[in-house]
Amino acid sequence: MSTATWTGFRSVAVAQDLFGPFDRDDFRADLATLSGSVQEGWKRWAEECMVLARLAAQVPRSPMDTRGPTAWTSFLREVAVARRCSDQGAAGEVTVAVALVAAHPRTLELLRAGALPQYNARVLVEECLGLEPAAVVAVEAEVADRACRLTPSRIRDAVRRVELRFDADAAAARAATATRGRSVRLVPQPDAQAELVLSGPALALAQVYARLTQDARAQRAAGDDRGLDALRFDLAADLLLAEGGRVEDVPASGVVPGAPEMTSDRRCSRPIRANIQVPVTTALGLSNEPGWLDGYGWISAPQCREWLTLAELRQVCVSAAGQVVDAADRLVRPVPTPAGVRDALLAMVERPGEITPKTYLAEDRHDPSDRLREFVDLRDVVCDGPTGRRVRAEHCDHDHEQPWPDGPTAAWNLTARSRRTHVLKHRGWSPFRTADSTLWFSPAGQIVEVPHAQSPPPALDQDAELPDPDELHAVDAELTRVLGWDDRPPF
Repeated sequence: MSTATWTGFRSVAVAQDLFGPFDRDDFRADLATLSGSVQEGWKRWAEECMVLARLAAQVPRSPMDTRGPTAWTSFLREVAVARRCSDQGAAGEVTVAVALVAAHPRTLELLRAGALPQYNARVLVEECLGLEPAAVVAVEAEVADRACRLTPSRIRDAVRRVELRFDADAAAARAATATRGRSVRLVPQPDAQAELVLSGPALALAQVYARLTQDARAQRAAGDDRGLDALRFDLAADLLLAEGGRVEDVPASGVVPGAPEMTSDRRCSRPIRANIQVPVTTALGLSNEPGWLDGYGWISAPQCREWLTLAELRQVCVSAAGQVVDAADRLVRPVPTPAGVRDALLAMVERPGEITPKTYLAEDRHDPSDRLREFVDLRDVVCDGPTGRRVRAEHCDHDHEQPWPDGPTAAWNLTARSRRTHVLKHRGWSPFRTADSTLWFSPAGQIVEVPHAQSPPPALDQDAELPDPDELHAVDAELTRVLGWDDRPPF
């Protein structure tokens, strides 16, 4: 027997040894016991929340009664003793329980049925605290059932999308106020390390991160063996510490207060791209559906419209379910005024163009071209793996559903998957993509459903009239205007 043949048999034997336990009946029975136990825990937590809500309803309340010797603080101490937790922990438990029972009937129903994980329900309820009642009702209708399958980070995204739709103007104003608190902090870490934390407007920081990532990948392609994170750090340190160094290739893009107003077209400086997906109805002022900033999440409609005058536009076609089915190859650079953006958008709507070949043609190579890779990243947004980690598509591998070379390098055979998910696929986890989710079959026979990152486009009122672009821009600009320190109200 040749060495090559023996190695092949040895590999099979190792694989069987690795996955053998997952096929045993006792192994699967123990997993089923764990699954049933955790579902009973969800049901028990729902019943405990109902008990806490009943108790809270019997305690007299008064303004400013959360501190001092009041009936309410005494009640919280009683709960803390009963639950073996701190007063602060008891207050959090009571707040979530009361909100769950009072404002989230569908969430409570799913919990009591053992269909909704406890932590998912808690995240949903906590994200809704402080929202308008109409927004909470919308969350219950749009998110509660989906929360059974979503990870906590995606639940937060879904709730924030509803929040921004119902309260877009206030959200934009809050973002402008928060920009005043932009900062840089040095946080000590063990082993002579530290973190430099930059806090500020999402678009500017997304561009900085994209620039560092682009340069780091270029270094790797040139043969540098340092990891991407290490390269990002070294490049940032070199740029900031170099004598006279300036971050001039990453302009303020109109979002950092204090930047000088530029009279020329700022897009000529070719800033690093930050992808923002905005519904055309939002861009035209016909709706307040939020937009999605890659690497951050949902952004309010007024802020998205403000950024459009600084952007290059690309038409993206989505299905009724919200899945990206095509993206134009050509970028449109409108006149950088509200009227110029509106005219460019209307021209796209009137002349959508033909389906581009990258959506259906196969490439005669293993690694996809830049154009195909960009389309797959735009379509998938994040990894669809069973681990629940929200890894951005641009940081993922481009996995062939049907392995290469039997399966082609084509949009319909490629999926953006993180390296961890890609490895899981080769360790016995089998994916099956449907129209709106990916079903993962584990080696032990369990099934995990991961919904795709897609959002249905907002409904269009056929009788709606387009607002005047300059008037809409003026309103949005006032909402997103960052107040200076001289604009603070008197104390």
